[in-house]
Amino acid sequence: MQQDLREVSYRGEVLSFWPSDVVLIVVQAGLVLGPRPTAPSFLLRLRTGAWAWILPISLGGTIALVASFPSLAPAFTYLSLVAIPVLAIPSLAIPSLAPWRGAAFGVVAAAALFALGWSAQGSLWGQGAALALTALSCTTLASYLCAVAPRPLLKVAIVVMAVLDAYLVFGQLLEAPNNAINAATPGSGLPQLQFAAFGSALVGYGDLFIAATLGGVLVSRSLRLRGAVVVLACSAVFDLLFLVVGTLPATVPVAAALLILEVRARRAKPCARALTREAPA
Repeated sequence: MQQDLREVSYRGEVLSFWPSDVVLIVVQAGLVLGPRPTAPSFLLRLRTGAWAWILPISLGGTIALVASFPSLAPAFTYLSLVAIPVLAIPSLAIPSLAPWRGAAFGVVAAAALFALGWSAQGSLWGQGAALALTALSCTTLASYLCAVAPRPLLKVAIVVMAVLDAYLVFGQLLEAPNNAINAATPGSGLPQLQFAAFGSALVGYGDLFIAATLGGVLVSRSLRLRGAVVVLACSAVFDLLFLVVGTLPATVPVAAALLILEVRARRAKPCARALTREAPA
């Protein structure tokens, strides 16, 4: 879900909604370029189609739990506070280095981003660091998911998640539990990582995770690049609805981009077969 917070002041910095929104949709589209289906060996032994349904279940299950038990909202704050920096480490590790050195670099880089997000909390610098940490964790999680779940089912799950998100947002079923999650704050002034905010706009973790998952199901670099461009275009058009509403399901442009790519691929196959038949022996 993406929210329009309109103009908000952060330690003297004022950033209106539309520039804030542009940053978030560029980050979301950029995540399509990132993931490669890879996972630790112990996860690869657990390959099954059931993993694909993590996408819609993570959204529907979270909202159902918080709607039924609002006191659980702080638990998601602490979960994200621990899980997001840890999941960002593999994406920050440098593959060209020795494994322990690459991992060590990832730990130091994730700690630095977390420290900046904590110390500069509320500033655009702090929000940018927290957004980077969240995006990197989505890249890791999506690469794991795409390594253990079949691509066709993941594509279906992306569309199902977007449909569910749209139903919850436009049916006004998401606002109360989502506000409870966003309002939960950890102790000791620690940063809120259960959502990604920049300036006057906010997106949920699932909105970024679904984009990274789309990148994982696209099999080539050229397809991922095309997917990122299509997601960016769909988001730019879809977000014009913010002129009349304050909340939109940011998963919808990602699912729309997937469907556009699928239609284009299916149309290209008959053309390729026709060219093959016409080629001289």
